[in-house]
Amino acid sequence: MESAIFGFIGVLIGSILTFTASLITTFGKSKDTQLDVRTKVVTNERAQWRKDMRELSASFVAIRKHMSTNLNDDDQFDLDRTRVLIRLRLNANPEHKLDECLLKKLKLLSESVLDENYKSLSTDIDAFEAGMQALLKREWDKSKGEAETGNIAPPDQRSIS
Repeated sequence: MESAIFGFIGVLIGSILTFTASLITTFGKSKDTQLDVRTKVVTNERAQWRKDMRELSASFVAIRKHMSTNLNDDDQFDLDRTRVLIRLRLNANPEHKLDECLLKKLKLLSESVLDENYKSLSTDIDAFEAGMQALLKREWDKSKGEAETGNIAPPDQRSIS
């Protein structure tokens, strides 16, 4: 009779341990799956952001160069729209130096359209392109690191002034 009770208790303990281990394994896999999905979503969003910024920057530069020789209302509308689309994708926090520099160049290049004394279009466009290249490279490196490690970079906690 005692062996039956000990056998029953052994089976009960074994069942509880097996159930507990299966729960731990299931929740562990679920957490890993959630992290994988989150990493893929963030990586894909960053890739789309980089693609959009390349296209918008190229459009902005092309429109602005075209406007230096041929000014019309459609070009002004397209330039303003493209400038806003780029600006809305940049971080307005002054601690983000690349973003801040790009925002200043966008403003300068947009406001200089009607300035007849403005002579440094080429220099300012080159500076805008170089800043955008640096920003895109930084974001690419961040995405590459996240994809390799599976760890998403923590969000920037600095507030916008």
